[in-house]
Amino acid sequence: MWMFLFLLFIQANSYPCPPSPVQAQSPSLIVQVVDQVWLPVPGAEVTLKPLHTSAKSKSNRTETDKDGYARFSVPGDADYSIEVKLYGFKRERLKRVHLLKTSGSSAPACVQLQLRLSRPGTTVY
Repeated sequence: MWMFLFLLFIQANSYPCPPSPVQAQSPSLIVQVVDQVWLPVPGAEVTLKPLHTSAKSKSNRTETDKDGYARFSVPGDADYSIEVKLYGFKRERLKRVHLLKTSGSSAPACVQLQLRLSRPGTTVY
């Protein structure tokens, strides 16, 4: 009985849960990198470059997460190029992607790039 009351007392403490971290801005562009059999590629370097340079837009570079996603928060109504590099794969590039101007709660634009091996694989018997 005392143990039950003790556990109940511990659960009902006056300390609130810590607040969850607030995201500064939701991503406006998500790039997923996959291999030739459509599996996600983690650790690929994704570079997003604005095609028209301005004071507030600059080149962004990040690595893909464990699910192959790279997320960018960039201004809309602009043209960008996307480049993906990873050792063992050919460099892939999209020369022009136009992002529309986003309203407050719109879904991000999504792009999927498929990497190809840089040379034929070796079969070991």
